[in-house]
Amino acid sequence: MDEEKDLEEMKAELRDEIKSLREDIRRDILSSLRGTEGGSIRVELGRDDVEGTQASTVVAKDLVKLIRENVRSSLLEKGERAVDDLVGGMPEDTAADLLKSLANTERLKIVKLLYLSDRTFSDLKAATALEGASVSHHLKSLLGMGLVSHGDEGGYLLTKRGRLLVRTLALMNEALGGEKVD
Repeated sequence: MDEEKDLEEMKAELRDEIKSLREDIRRDILSSLRGTEGGSIRVELGRDDVEGTQASTVVAKDLVKLIRENVRSSLLEKGERAVDDLVGGMPEDTAADLLKSLANTERLKIVKLLYLSDRTFSDLKAATALEGASVSHHLKSLLGMGLVSHGDEGGYLLTKRGRLLVRTLALMNEALGGEKVD
């Protein structure tokens, strides 16, 4: 009976210690995110701290849960700040030019075709049912913005930048419900 009581007391002490560590970690993360300590977090455990504890499934689960919560919270906050910084530093004229390069249904058709596979000029002309001069005009715009490049065999391919933009547009379309806006 005393052994069970001792075990319960030890579990309670460990839970209290974990709660205390959780608050210390949370405080360190917030302090680090504010830039007061150079952006790094360090947790030190002494050998006595580790050797003086017994392994317990409950404690291990609590610790894993604590770490996950803190990491998730930290990533969310850092992610939001990173996006805010990107938005703040985004050059409006470059962003507008990038959007203009795809603000045309024929260009969108072309990049969607190139997203699936590399195409020749003739392939693009046939798939879009456009005149050669129109295909050339749209490709020039896409090439100028670095969304499309010339392939090894004379065809055209979507660049990494182009693939990223097409994916972003698809996600935006999905997030906005795919509705047409007047």
